[in-house]
Formats: sequence, C-alpha cells, structure tokens
Amino acid sequence: MVAAILIGAITGFVGFLPLFAALRLDRKHPSVSIANAALYGLGGTFVSLVVVAVALIVCALVARPSVFPFGMAEIVSLIVCTAAYVWRKNVAR
Repeated sequence: MVAAILIGAITGFVGFLPLFAALRLDRKHPSVSIANAALYGLGGTFVSLVVVAVALIVCALVARPSVFPFGMAEIVSLIVCTAAYVWRKNVAR
C-alpha cells in the first residue's frame, strides 16, 4: 500500500507537468486575448487529466486492491502541486 501511495504521488506530480507547461506558454505568448489564455488553460488541464486517468486505469488493471490509495495520492498530489505553483506565482513574491 505504501508503494501505491508513493507511485500515486509521483504520478500526480507528472500529471501536473502538462498544466505547468500550459501556464508557462500562456505567460510567454505575446497575445493578450482571453481566448488564447483559455485555450492554453483548457489544453493543459485536458492533457493533465488524461495523464491522471490513464495512470488510474493502468493501476486498476495491474493492482486492483491498490486503486483507492493510488487514486487518492494521485489527486492530492496534483492539487497540492497546482496550489503551490499558483500560490508561489501570485502570492509569495
């Protein structure tokens, strides 16, 4: 169970990386259009959720009893990484 939690936390961090890349691309893009920002945000969120869902499906196929701790660790890790990034960029300057 500890291995499932650890792998879930790592997978949650990996799931955050597409969202991180989308936010970085949005900040570097010269356009100030709200549609452009929404496109980057939605794209990053979609890819991030696909990574998380695929990892959860693989866990369900490989180790069915560990799905709940894996999924909880994955989602908590994704939320914590996203919140820490947003807090660092917007509050802690």
